[in-house]
Order: sequence, then C-alpha cells, then structure tokens
Amino acid sequence: MSCQQPSNEWVVPASEPEVEPVTLRPATADDADALALVGAATFLEAFTWMLPGADILAHCSKNHSADSYRHYLAQPDTRITLACSVPGGAPIGYAMITAPDLPSFPVQAGDLELKRIYLFSRFRSSQTPVLDARGNTIAGLRAGQALMDAAIADAAGLGARRLLLGTHENNQRAIGFYRRNGFAEAGTRTFQVGSQCCCDLIFARPLP
Repeated sequence: MSCQQPSNEWVVPASEPEVEPVTLRPATADDADALALVGAATFLEAFTWMLPGADILAHCSKNHSADSYRHYLAQPDTRITLACSVPGGAPIGYAMITAPDLPSFPVQAGDLELKRIYLFSRFRSSQTPVLDARGNTIAGLRAGQALMDAAIADAAGLGARRLLLGTHENNQRAIGFYRRNGFAEAGTRTFQVGSQCCCDLIFARPLP
C-alpha cells in the first residue's frame, strides 16, 4: 500500500533551486502595483530585526501603496528602475530617484535623492545573472550594482550635481556598498516609522 504526501504539506526540495536571471527596465505608472508589492515585501525583509510588526505595517500602508508610487512617477524628478526575474517578470527589486525629502538636512541646488534601493536577498549573490537588453549575461555584474548604476545614470541624466541617500547607522553591509560606489557620510536625518523615531546617516556622492 503506497503512502501519498498530503497536498497541504510543504515538500522540501532535494536541492536549492537555481536563482533566476535578472533584467532591469524603467518603471511606468502601470507598474505601481508591482512597485507597491516589492516595496512592502523588501521593507519587511529588511527591518524585521529592528521594528515592531505594527510599525512596519503602518509604514508600508502609508508609503508603499500603489497610489504613492503613481504619485511619485508623476513627478518630473522621479525615475524608478525595476528589477524583474526572468522568465516571468516577477518584480524583485527597484531603485528610485526623487527630489530630496530630507527636512533636517541642508539640501543644495542640484541635489537628488536615491530614496529607495531594494533587492530581495535571494538575488544579491554573484551567482545571479544580470541580463542586458538583448538577453545576454553581463559578466561580473551583480543585480544590486546594476540597480545602483542605473540610479546614478538616472540622476546624472536629470542634471543632478549630487546624489544623496539615507541608511541606518547599523546597516554596515549597505554602508560598505555605498562607500564602494563613491558615497561619503554627509550628515544625519530623523524620521518616523509607525510609533518609532528613527535616525539615518546621510551619504552624498558628487556627480559629473
């Protein structure tokens, strides 16, 4: 008599599946739902160690709605590059350039802000292929670096002279990544996430 696996149980794969290739493209207002999904999910993945669940939900409800992304994309200084898996086109990350929203930081004329750069941890390794527009693998390029390169190019294309970003002071992995991309510490900011008052380091990178 055979024993059949119940359909409601998880089946553990024999080996880790290969990571899908990644491709990048400019986001449009039609991508608002996808951006809201990946924005909320990556924020949750990034901050479960730091923030209570209720504060994460409150923050995502306010800042990662489809309407908020449609509003951003309607602004002349917003550019969003969306990273998608191949095949299927599932959204797995994005980089978002906006006009600076840093009330406690001395913003200068010609500044833009890298407001968000998110990528699911599954796609951050050197084993994740990044494809060009023709579907060819770009040798040696990681998905996170591809998003950063796109963000810097977008900011330069908009005529920015400096690119700003904020990150938590304990996020050493991100800080190392930003420094390798030419960013240097330039100040701090405070902001609210749900009931929590948070403090970020501000980094700046000059643009040609």
